[in-house]
Amino acid sequence: MPRSFLALQGTASHFFSRLSTGLIENGHSAHRINFCGGDLLYSGSAHCWNYDGQVSGLDGWYSETLKSGDFTDILLFGDCRAVHQPVHALAEQFGVQVHVFEEGYVRPHWLTLEKHGVNGRSRLPRDPAWYLEHRTSAPSPALATGYNLYERAWHDIRYRMGNALYASRFPGYRSHRPFNGAKEYAALAKRFAQQKRHRDEAARATSQVLKSRRSYYLFPLQLNSDSQIIVHSPFSGVREAIERVMRSFAKNAPRDASLVIKNHPLDTGIVEYRQFSRELAKTLDLDDRLVFLEDGHLPTLLEHSRGVVVVNSTVGLSALHHRRPLIALGHAIYDMEGMTWQGGLDDFWTQASRPDMNLYYAFLDYVIHHTQINGDFYTRTGIEMAVQGAIRRLEQTDD
Repeated sequence: MPRSFLALQGTASHFFSRLSTGLIENGHSAHRINFCGGDLLYSGSAHCWNYDGQVSGLDGWYSETLKSGDFTDILLFGDCRAVHQPVHALAEQFGVQVHVFEEGYVRPHWLTLEKHGVNGRSRLPRDPAWYLEHRTSAPSPALATGYNLYERAWHDIRYRMGNALYASRFPGYRSHRPFNGAKEYAALAKRFAQQKRHRDEAARATSQVLKSRRSYYLFPLQLNSDSQIIVHSPFSGVREAIERVMRSFAKNAPRDASLVIKNHPLDTGIVEYRQFSRELAKTLDLDDRLVFLEDGHLPTLLEHSRGVVVVNSTVGLSALHHRRPLIALGHAIYDMEGMTWQGGLDDFWTQASRPDMNLYYAFLDYVIHHTQINGDFYTRTGIEMAVQGAIRRLEQTDD
């Protein structure tokens, strides 16, 4: 049966425009809402409306749009963005199904598509027994998408240029990003120039840690602006999380263990962590037990670690894959008995055990079958794969 899709803000790429076109070609209707110049630049040939009002006016605008009954489904990327926050309750009120896209729970070569919400808003069960009872066949291995960080960066630059070019047409728009494009890209350019040095330093430090045979715990950082930190964690930012972990480690971890903190590969460096961590280490008498990495080979670091601490990063799933004891300090879809330590952080350092791998694989198989799509948002091949997979998923009628 033909459906009518309303696409809200998507990724900084052609993905939503290609998806809208594909839905129309399959006999559905699709309209897009542009909230900013970047959206307009990537809007494609689908029917589009421009919303040029304030975020505070979206409640009324969404209500008028949805109560007409013209739409059966809503598509959006990032369910915590300010332009999307009002639509969830209104969609439920008017019987409109919300489909949320996000970066993949499983990496690489996957993206996420869930009904209702993702991450902390996901309706995936949190009961371990449920996954064991509903275990499905193992999914086929993901096909490589050709994902390229530089191609993603180019899309982001174009999107920011669109925002600047068409700013007068969207006077009420405020980005969910904390810093303007010029500041972010100046910081990223600086980090790019330091990339080889960071990589070499990380390789040397990792080699020294492994050769020392001293046990270590790994704490991979997330982006400070990530909604996973802002909305779905108890922390106001990454620095607060670092301080919480380091203080607990200093007081409770085995004295022969080190703490390895690894920065996020897409961190801009605007909020500084290395010096912050080192200064805190001095006050906590952790000078010789802290290793801070700006880069590093994550699988190697995971494989040899004594345990892994995350806020709610998808790195948690990689830690489980490597059978590492794991604790999640925020809301995470994988945070459940049998996969993560359910006690407090202070006890984790000495009491946590390895995950139940049977449960992990049951969970992973279900998540891939029901929430993951092989593809990416930024490359030509990845977008084509993702559009085909998303349309198949959207046309399914099961809940």
